[in-house]
Amino acid sequence: MSTPLPTARTHERLVQHLADDVGSTAAAVSWAHAAALTHHCTRHGMVYPSGPPNSPDAVRTVLAELASSHPSLADLLDPRAVPLWTAPLSRSAWPALRDFLDSGDLTADGPHRVDGYRLGDAYQALSADARKSRALCQTPPWIAELLLELSLEPATDEVGPQAVRMIDPACGTGHILLQAFHSARCYRRRGRAPAPYLSTAASIERALQTVHGVDLDRYAVLLARYRLLATSASILKVRIDSLPRFWPVQVACADSLLDRDEPLLERGRYHAVVGNPPYITVADARQRDLIRKAYSRVAAGKYPLGLPFCQLMFELAVPGGHVAQLTSNAFMKREFGRRFIEQFLPAYDLRMVLDTSGVHIPGHGTPTLILLHRVRAPQGNTVFTVRGVRGEPSIPEDPARGKVWSALAEAVRRRLAEDRLREALNTTRDIA
Repeated sequence: MSTPLPTARTHERLVQHLADDVGSTAAAVSWAHAAALTHHCTRHGMVYPSGPPNSPDAVRTVLAELASSHPSLADLLDPRAVPLWTAPLSRSAWPALRDFLDSGDLTADGPHRVDGYRLGDAYQALSADARKSRALCQTPPWIAELLLELSLEPATDEVGPQAVRMIDPACGTGHILLQAFHSARCYRRRGRAPAPYLSTAASIERALQTVHGVDLDRYAVLLARYRLLATSASILKVRIDSLPRFWPVQVACADSLLDRDEPLLERGRYHAVVGNPPYITVADARQRDLIRKAYSRVAAGKYPLGLPFCQLMFELAVPGGHVAQLTSNAFMKREFGRRFIEQFLPAYDLRMVLDTSGVHIPGHGTPTLILLHRVRAPQGNTVFTVRGVRGEPSIPEDPARGKVWSALAEAVRRRLAEDRLREALNTTRDIA
């Protein structure tokens, strides 16, 4: 059993303590998370230094080593992303940071992989600004797995593992990206001839070519890149600086809704678009007007960002592409959702509506649902739905095994199995 993370109150006290020393909350968060990051990468042999950092100077030394290990990590030296470079931490403040690292094992992500999952959660817990201003809210792996099973897997079946491309346009620290990386690396085409054998290195490169992400948070982007590289290096049992420097790590910092110049946001490029966008956040007045102009098909009234993100996800997909998202169900109940429901959604092929409002999702207090679409005209006159009857009787010890989520996931996977069987029978009849 893995060691539990420090409590939310522990994170808050640490940031307050460090902020008194370094002069700002942003620098305090930077020091706290950089210490966890450097502890993680040295513990797992990702860089040359062999021991965990034992002083503020050691944290900076390891961070600089990590920044030089691969071109995609060079911005770890940029104070705009990592404020600790312009805010020295005193040695007298180090014991509090050391105790934080000792209070929970941030390096343990399971017995078989090193993917920095807990590092992502720690950043969310440490940075109130990331949670509130940039709506950082991690997607649990069990939800990410289902989203990808509904989108990336069928897209890969259709176009092949070498050609398929997916994106999460609000990727945060990369929870969905890491799940997509594993899915792409281990892909096996169902019911057809086996794919050509790939070496371990070739399968990793293929997975990195498949996965794309964009986020507004500079540090979250760097953390997502690190997690992809650390996972790749751990599979190959090498340091990050031993990975080919030309291997793509396609995670960019940009405003997904408004930045039309970012190459990763090219419209009509992706076979699967998957995300847990910031569905609650309402932009400030200036941003709201810019977004309303750019997404006039869905942005009505005092709209939340979930609606323009939905339009963006459809625009990023190739014709016929798969779009899977976890989002708020508020548009079904509020006036701002009328245009979205009556004018926008009917133009697309809605495949599934899954009521997740009764599911216990840590960190998500808003009732949610999962929408699955194909970016094409509607096909047929039925939509598969899983509707909630009641919520969890109590908070489950393991949310992935909660009664509501287990029932929902079982219903979805049973439906997917029936669809695959129906497709196989139709194919057999066509051949006969």
